[in-house]
Amino acid sequence: MLLLAGCTASPAGADVPPAPASDPVDAIVSIAVPEFAPIPAPDPPLTEAESEAERLRQVELKWQGVLAQYPDAVRPAVAFEGYLTDENQDEVLKACYEAAGLPVQSTSADEGGSSGLSYSASTEAELIAGWACNAAHTTKTTTPPQNDAELGWVYDYLTSFYAPCLEANGITVEPAPERDVWVESWPGSGWFPSPAADRRFLDREMDAALHEACPDPDTYRLQHREQS
Repeated sequence: MLLLAGCTASPAGADVPPAPASDPVDAIVSIAVPEFAPIPAPDPPLTEAESEAERLRQVELKWQGVLAQYPDAVRPAVAFEGYLTDENQDEVLKACYEAAGLPVQSTSADEGGSSGLSYSASTEAELIAGWACNAAHTTKTTTPPQNDAELGWVYDYLTSFYAPCLEANGITVEPAPERDVWVESWPGSGWFPSPAADRRFLDREMDAALHEACPDPDTYRLQHREQS
């Protein structure tokens, strides 16, 4: 008698296809959300002087980014031409980038993510030109940085829920620094759990499912901030 192993036939004699693999999205899990302290109130909006100080800080910070790639770069004198608005920022920046000879990319929300305008720079001159455009035209910062109470709350959320939730989905999370160290060094601590290095979550559907199962601190605060 002939024995057939590992083969199942349908009544019609055709092989039955194997059961389809489960959808990876269905494998995304969440964990119980701990009881958090009330979300701390932010500091008042920045004054005009504070907004100007923040603008100058960002200009300097971005120049340091240029020097990180080209240590001998010479910083040009750039006059600040005014704050951008939601209505004119794309038009103004595009005109500046194009006048400087920079390749410009426009991204629409349809192409995945938020809309925006950017340039590419492959040489020192191009990077300096892009910096100059962004130094001359920038958006106004009125929102203050997070205070220590807010940062402490974020740390507690990250360590007690967000990081464990990512780990429950197979995402590697580096050990957290001490709470006081993280708060005092923010944003320079370098520790913030993220699924970015896990290629599974380059898929938009997977990323959306993870975001729903493991909301990040900003998402949670938007959903739960108490109205004063």
